[in-house]
Amino acid sequence: MKMIIATALAAGLAAAPLAQASGTVDDAKRAIQIGSDYGITHFHSIELEDDRNDDGSMEIEGWLDSEWYVEIDVNNDGSIRKEERRKRTDGPWGLSSADTLDYIDASVNQGMSRIEEIQADANGDIEVEGDNADGQELEVEFRTGSMEPTRVDKDHRS
Repeated sequence: MKMIIATALAAGLAAAPLAQASGTVDDAKRAIQIGSDYGITHFHSIELEDDRNDDGSMEIEGWLDSEWYVEIDVNNDGSIRKEERRKRTDGPWGLSSADTLDYIDASVNQGMSRIEEIQADANGDIEVEGDNADGQELEVEFRTGSMEPTRVDKDHRS
């Protein structure tokens, strides 16, 4: 069943024009959709590879259910390059797809224009890393349940 979903998703994504480079806000949202379609219910991390330095791939980690944790590596065209599942007893924890989208939007409100990584831990800390429009590194941290950042760190290099 998962293979059918993944194949259908890959076919749909291949047909859609990829106007944005990997690492944009739209690509982060696309990663959430890919993970949700795959069956992830609680996202732990999403890592986007900048296509200037790599092939535009993404790595998505999270929970499929109360016992299975998955890490999938996805090519820029949406096809799954690698899947690793582990049975765990500490879950599920992480962010729903809707919450993950909300934290992306809250980070954009803090000036983020490109996203490198979104990460949630079991303690309720959320970190979104990326760049602002000027290319400065930007890290925005939140606590689960609040869209108000607990910390915003800009790289002030010249």
